[in-house]
Amino acid sequence: ADCDTGLVCEQRTGDSEVPGCIGEAISGEDYCRPAVVGEDAPTPQPTPLPTLPPTSLQVVFTGLGAPPSPLPECHGDCDDDTQCAGDLVCFQRSGNEAVPGCPGDAPSGVDFCAIRATANTAWLKGDNGSPAENFPLGLCEGDCDSNADCDTGLVCEQRTGDSEVPGCIGEAISGEDYCRPAVVGEDAPTPQPTPLPTLPPTSLQVVFTGLGAPPSPLPECHGDCDDDTQCAGDLVCFQR
Repeated sequence: ADCDTGLVCEQRTGDSEVPGCIGEAISGEDYCRPAVVGEDAPTPQPTPLPTLPPTSLQVVFTGLGAPPSPLPECHGDCDDDTQCAGDLVCFQRSGNEAVPGCPGDAPSGVDFCAIRATANTAWLKGDNGSPAENFPLGLCEGDCDSNADCDTGLVCEQRTGDSEVPGCIGEAISGEDYCRPAVVGEDAPTPQPTPLPTLPPTSLQVVFTGLGAPPSPLPECHGDCDDDTQCAGDLVCFQR
């Protein structure tokens, strides 16, 4: 620091030589001399700790309720979309699922605000009916357990491993199930049990089995009659 640009301070003991200089140097005194490339390198400065890019996973809120301000991209923990800034969407995690567009590691189950590229991008919005305000799930949203978890016109695509989710794009989390568009003719609703037939009024019905005449004339196809007088109107008793 005491020497001009391109010079270094030669620290001497006794009458040691001063490289690059002539004349008689005073014993014990130190002199500025030309720096030698490769030998007189400056003292390296400590390497600063890396700064995470803004799109790396960062947990900045862990309290109850809403964070003090909307969370930016790749920040958590969020509970729903209203806690995310702008058009960001809260990506609901039940374990260590990767958050789309956000590198890095985060504690299991922490939810993060992220960019959902399209309405049909596979996206986790909840699990086992929680949070309740996200159910029924919309298009390409998971995790569903049955069609009852999906909005009208959607069915739950039950997946094994990394199988495709028809009608959805993006990277679906392995083993998670997503609501997809119903396919006419393939995703027919579960048939309801056929009710027992109701006999029409003109089917044979025995409504009187006592002795004598029935309390009122019998209508068509009703019995048991003994003669025509026991039948209503112009009906005739058919003896069998």
